[in-house]
Amino acid sequence: MARFLRNTDQKAGMPPGSLVFTGQYKVSEPTARIVEYSSSEIKDIKLESLADISRYPDPGKRMWLNIDGVHDPELIKNIGDTFAIPSMAMEDILDTGQRPFIEDHQDQIFTTLKILVSGDAEQKIVTEQICFVLDENCLITFQEQPNSIFDPVRKRLAKHKSKIRQYGPDYLFYTLMDSVLENYLKVIEIIGERIEDLEEEITEEPSSEHLESINFYRREIAYIRKSIRPVREIVLKLNKLDSEFISDAALVYMKELPNMIDQALESLEIYKDILGDLFTTYHVFMATRLNETMKFLTIFSTIFIPLTFLAGIYGMNFDTMPGLHSPHGFLLSIVIMALIAAVMLMLFRLKKWL
Repeated sequence: MARFLRNTDQKAGMPPGSLVFTGQYKVSEPTARIVEYSSSEIKDIKLESLADISRYPDPGKRMWLNIDGVHDPELIKNIGDTFAIPSMAMEDILDTGQRPFIEDHQDQIFTTLKILVSGDAEQKIVTEQICFVLDENCLITFQEQPNSIFDPVRKRLAKHKSKIRQYGPDYLFYTLMDSVLENYLKVIEIIGERIEDLEEEITEEPSSEHLESINFYRREIAYIRKSIRPVREIVLKLNKLDSEFISDAALVYMKELPNMIDQALESLEIYKDILGDLFTTYHVFMATRLNETMKFLTIFSTIFIPLTFLAGIYGMNFDTMPGLHSPHGFLLSIVIMALIAAVMLMLFRLKKWL
């Protein structure tokens, strides 16, 4: 499957709002986890049956509902009907190739982002989609599969005096987005360390394997940049939303998010420039190495030109040639050739060609 553009043949010809899953199956069965919390108490419940979700919406309680696994259109429809999620938003939840964006619906705020994850043994970066649905007392998150990125938030939420417990779901929404952006910085830092190590190796002794690594990291940087660049638009728009679901208190903290995404994008630009410089350095070094080789072969050939000339003369079939029948002729010719080569080498050194 293409990394930069997902195949959407499954949805071809279908009307808007059609619930069709596009993506990879990353879990066998979807799971749900509900956290009901207030400043004084908290309940963390892992649902045994997803049919129990319909019993939990309670206007008087703050709630975080997390769904792991979005490949079941029927489940997404049931959740959407229970929490009055618009059909277009449900369609976006099932389409894991969506570009990150934010929409302010009349009764909810819908946001989709990408989570960066270290992939296979080849160290490729893969993305997972996460969707947020925020209303007055409830935050719903849809993930493709379980991820540890929000574990620190859950630990903070479990503490009695945690700030998350004092505010509504809007502050929890900010906290989760903050975790996603922090993850961007961590992944970019890991990629950056590898690029800096590669820079040292190329400076010492470039090889063809280094060229492959440069091209690999250039693709990874482009893929990460494509995944997180739209997030800047999201956080800027989020700070300008005039929504009843985001309080002034939570908005103060959300103003920090643009700085984080700017830092991530600036780091990507820096590493992109470094890779460009490494690409140039590699080719300059290889060109210099080729020039040195050609220089050696040229000098070697130049020295042998007069020697070949002498050998050619005495290789002619004439009976009368100076020194042709001399008992010391062969030794004398070798000495003369050696002297010619030595004189030429001295001349090359005087000219600073060697």
